[in-house]
Amino acid sequence: MGTPLRVLLVEDSEQDARLILREMKRGSYDASHERVHTPEDMTAALSRQTYDIVLSDHSMPRFDSLSALRMIKERGLDLPFIIVSGSIGETIVAEVMKSGAHDYVLKSELRRLVPAIERSLRDVAERRERRRAEIALKESEERFALAVQGSRDGLWDWNLAAGSAYYSDRFKDILGCQDGALGDSIGSFLSLVHEEDRDRVAAALRGHLERHEPYDVEFRRRTDAGELRWLCSRGQALWDEQGRATRMAGSLSDITARKRAEAVLRDKLDIIEQQQEAIRRLSTPIIEVWDGVITMPVFGVVDELRAEQMMDVLLQAIVRTRCRSAIIDLTGADGIDHRTGDHIMRLVRAVELVGVRGIVVGIRPEVAHTIVSLGVDLSRIITLANLRDALVHCTRGAARREPRR
Repeated sequence: MGTPLRVLLVEDSEQDARLILREMKRGSYDASHERVHTPEDMTAALSRQTYDIVLSDHSMPRFDSLSALRMIKERGLDLPFIIVSGSIGETIVAEVMKSGAHDYVLKSELRRLVPAIERSLRDVAERRERRRAEIALKESEERFALAVQGSRDGLWDWNLAAGSAYYSDRFKDILGCQDGALGDSIGSFLSLVHEEDRDRVAAALRGHLERHEPYDVEFRRRTDAGELRWLCSRGQALWDEQGRATRMAGSLSDITARKRAEAVLRDKLDIIEQQQEAIRRLSTPIIEVWDGVITMPVFGVVDELRAEQMMDVLLQAIVRTRCRSAIIDLTGADGIDHRTGDHIMRLVRAVELVGVRGIVVGIRPEVAHTIVSLGVDLSRIITLANLRDALVHCTRGAARREPRR
């Protein structure tokens, strides 16, 4: 089975047409053809279907090759057009070739027909491929141009092999540099990075080019107008078969607004933390009620976290005041349970470990009932009715109830 080929045969001689088709068959072409020899026939044939090639006699009673070629061009068809004629002068050959014919073959030399067909088909295919590539390249360039114009980021492209660079106008705007400060060099970019960040940016570039690490780095830039900007540079390189980086492209973003917002947020978080610390201090106040005696009133519910805070605050106050006695006043405490009792016991023991007498006061009747029902052991803790009794106890050096040993 030969190569299929749709042929429009412009020929008034049926015998010559058979000779041409037989020669094509000998050249392994399975030709489906339509023969025309008038302008009207050719118009109708071109309207009915498409063809792969046109083979045309030069001179016919009502038609010629130049007219046939003109009809092909007027329709915008890119078809191989070969003149197959009995005789044709050099002047006419030059004219039809100049008009766009791909080749000519004398009918007395039909052995040249198949090579001429193959060459013409190949030339047209290559031309079509070039045209497709040119269209694709133009579309790609247009897309790139639109992307550059529409992007809020600056774009850059480095030819590492040649040492040249492309920087978009937006890139230069973001850097805030004057015209000509960048040029088309690669090294000039690093020179515009803030001196305190320059080594870090250079290290990020080396890490990407040498070890294929992601290139995504934030840095500062002092513009020519004196404004300090925060920028983010991202990029991706291409490497050859030897592992050498040949090209790298990426984007540059202005993140100054985000950095300022983060700074404001950090300030607010610091304020919140300070406020929380102040609240913690207010929730665990320390009062120096007598020389060498401090008290810590307890309000609300004592949970694990608050017990830790109370211990920290009380121990710090003991160190600061160098007191001899610390009174824990539970008058305002709520929700005394087994775990709360354990917290109080640990708090008193911590006080005693630093050489200070710990006293618990203000256990209300209902709280005492709860403690007893829960079986919390407070026998090793000095407990008194109220702050006044505790002060008397401290000043006289005597306890109403000593802890059992």
